[in-house]
Amino acid sequence: MSQIKSQVCGWVEQGHITQEQANTLYRQVTVLPDASSWRGLIANLLLWFGALSFASGVIFFFAYNWQSLGRFAKFGLIEVAIVLAIAAFAWLYYRANSLSAASHSLRHSHSHSNQSNDSRFGATTANGVLLAASVLVGGLLALVGQTYQTGADPWQLFALWALVILPFAWVAGFDGLWLLLVGLINLSIGIFLDSFSHLWGAFLDEQGQLLIFICLNLAIYYAFVFLDRNVVGRWHAPILEYACSLFAMGCFTWLITWLIFDDFFKGDGFSTGVISGYLAHLVLGFVIFRYRLPRIYPLALGGFSLIAVGAALLIRLMFEDNDPIGGFLFIGLYIILASTGLSIWLKELSRKLKPLSESMSELEPVSELELEPAARATQGKVGDIHEQQ
Repeated sequence: MSQIKSQVCGWVEQGHITQEQANTLYRQVTVLPDASSWRGLIANLLLWFGALSFASGVIFFFAYNWQSLGRFAKFGLIEVAIVLAIAAFAWLYYRANSLSAASHSLRHSHSHSNQSNDSRFGATTANGVLLAASVLVGGLLALVGQTYQTGADPWQLFALWALVILPFAWVAGFDGLWLLLVGLINLSIGIFLDSFSHLWGAFLDEQGQLLIFICLNLAIYYAFVFLDRNVVGRWHAPILEYACSLFAMGCFTWLITWLIFDDFFKGDGFSTGVISGYLAHLVLGFVIFRYRLPRIYPLALGGFSLIAVGAALLIRLMFEDNDPIGGFLFIGLYIILASTGLSIWLKELSRKLKPLSESMSELEPVSELELEPAARATQGKVGDIHEQQ
């Protein structure tokens, strides 16, 4: 199917067929979402919002009735809610596995086997309930600290919360819990560094703390990228990958820009190491995501980050001793031309990589016998055009 789609795109761009003929061909070779698919999407969205609303409602109930409820009533209510949520997850998870095993016994192809694995770890109803339980765990930990006045620092609450829900994320293996877990880890580390900043002072300043977040989120991003290739379903978390890479590259760009305007020309070991690491990461990312694991999003992040760093360097070099009027015009032209060139390159690369990504993501490949009627619909049209040429 991917070859037919790629060929049709080429026919439309070359003017061999019209857009209406291309749409007709697409409708014959692809499966469009029907009413049941839209109902399933809306049901899933309502489920997620309902689960989060339930967990938030329980926490807000404690906040509103804090003086009215006794100590045992508070703990009993939230613990019962957590136990019920985990029990509901176990039942829904078992039911989803049973349905997946029953459907898998009726199928024999490898692609259907992958689909079965995805449904095992992506049971949406079970995952929604488990997400609510994970949020309630944070409420329980906060309740313990508030009731008994343990004196623990705030970073310990978030770190312990992340540690407790780690088995939940491992079992479910879906974006919502992984994103919550990584967010708690970043938040706990940030509060920890801020709480004990007086201890390391000159040994770890703000730039060093920023570098910690960069390394942490890049390590998480590459871990999920490479593990997703080997284990279908459990490590498939594209939203987490997008969030970690965006946060890491944003911090990296901010740090490099900071060094450019602060002590870029001092040539100390920290600045040299960070800039060398930035350039090495760009080169390594280009090799990986252009040739090994073709992806547009990380290439776009790296490209626009490099444009921003280049603009900051030009500002530092041109505005230090020269007239700023001409410098603004030159830097504006640089940003426009560089962004336009990068966008055009990414668009061309996306068009080249689209057939490959479609062939990797399709779970039910279409046989040649199914494609023959659709291909025959445009065969005469294309044949006449080639004879005229």
